Amino acid sequence: MSQRNQKIKLKKRSRQSARIHRDFADLKAKYFRFTGRIQRRPFIFRTLILMFAQFMFSIILYSKIVESILINHMEYAIIFGIIFVLLSIPAIWSQISLGVRRCHDINKPGLMFAVPFICYLASYVLPVLGQDTAATAAQSIMAVSYLGLFTVKGTSGDNAYGPERAR
Repeated sequence: MSQRNQKIKLKKRSRQSARIHRDFADLKAKYFRFTGRIQRRPFIFRTLILMFAQFMFSIILYSKIVESILINHMEYAIIFGIIFVLLSIPAIWSQISLGVRRCHDINKPGLMFAVPFICYLASYVLPVLGQDTAATAAQSIMAVSYLGLFTVKGTSGDNAYGPERAR
């Protein structure tokens, strides 16, 4: 009976709004910033996460677009196309941000990331256009380029693009 009358003490919670703002700022710093450097391991993990996510929503939405066209519901195909574009914009922006900062880590200009990124986009677009040979070439160039970005060690110490991050 005495246990029922005891008050339960709850831990004081932090303000939820402050945590959301901090989490968004952290997400923005990791994926949407073009200045500074990113080391190999975070670049690999973040790139693979983004590629997997983009691949999954592309497969799902492409199939829904095709299904909508086959059943003659163009309005659904348009809706799925808009959803695809809206999901692609942040994924593409993040890929560019990661690639630019990885190029900065190896002391190269961010524009150098244009080659693997264009090949990455071409690997999605060219098969739809029926250009299978060109798509295979683009995928090969992309694979070699990303393999280089995954394996080349960044410059030790500070470089023209910022200080070296602590390991």
